Amino acid sequence: MAESLPPNFEPGSGWYRMGHWAPGSDADMAAKQSAAYRCVVFKMRLKGVRLRPADAMAHHFYEGGLICSDQYTRPAWHAMLLALPDLKKDIITMHDVVLKRSRGGCRQYQGWEWDEKAMNKYPQTWFCAPNHEAGVAVLTSMPSPDE
Repeated sequence: MAESLPPNFEPGSGWYRMGHWAPGSDADMAAKQSAAYRCVVFKMRLKGVRLRPADAMAHHFYEGGLICSDQYTRPAWHAMLLALPDLKKDIITMHDVVLKRSRGGCRQYQGWEWDEKAMNKYPQTWFCAPNHEAGVAVLTSMPSPDE
């Protein structure tokens, strides 16, 4: 299995280190806005089972600003896709996240997702692209799990 890529704290990278500003303050929100990776996320698994790319494209995608933060649990990172434009509403989350690939503005994250009642956790993979069209173009060329 490929090793994970290290965090990169450049603007637009998606990586955000907490603790520099009071949570929810204007400075904190400005820093999150700067750090957020604006993208479309395609969830590549459903309850741990790998989806066919066609299913992920059709039913399991979300748009927002991606923030990966340590939430004071370093070295464990958590990914949150937050609603644009203000990044105040959580859309989806993944825990113990690692960045596995980054190429051409697209990224692949792996981690764990809890079910609705937080009783079970499942492996999850997010494929992230700068926009829906770019994501579909890459996913169309991916093989299905049964191939």
